[in-house]
Amino acid sequence: MNKKSLKTQHQIENALFSLLKNHPYDSLSISQITKHAGVSRMAFYRNYEQKDQILITFLRSQYQNFIDDLSMHKLTDFKDQLAVYFKFFKDHPDLMKLFLNAGLEGELLNQQTKFLKELINYSHPNLKLPSYAISYQSGGIYMLLVWWVGHDYQKPVNELLSYIESHIVLNN
Repeated sequence: MNKKSLKTQHQIENALFSLLKNHPYDSLSISQITKHAGVSRMAFYRNYEQKDQILITFLRSQYQNFIDDLSMHKLTDFKDQLAVYFKFFKDHPDLMKLFLNAGLEGELLNQQTKFLKELINYSHPNLKLPSYAISYQSGGIYMLLVWWVGHDYQKPVNELLSYIESHIVLNN
């Protein structure tokens, strides 16, 4: 992707996140977003097909950043990997609320499941979990994350990770 496209995408993302502080997601139009971003509607449609793709593209890039970060720091322990994941949401408390309020729970779960599958394939290549098992594990992690967000991140991450470690099965 060229630098101009990336810059435009960042402007659009920032505009959307800024507008979401005061407006419900469903009420925002592409015109409002592009005006706030200072880009044309044509520039928007060169980068996205619809409004939901802004959040989906952002989310995908964040999950790729997780994979890259784990690789760079050579984190191979599943608990350590999940600690980075949960810490990200704690460090960005409004982000998860934004996705939930935007009605993108399903997309968030789908992206997390893809991320988890990629993470397991990368970090635990000998583990041969069927896709339904990964989906099951992802659903549990996701709902715990949603619960944690709903309780304003009050429970310590280590407590959540200990629970996950004792209830998530990562073996054949």
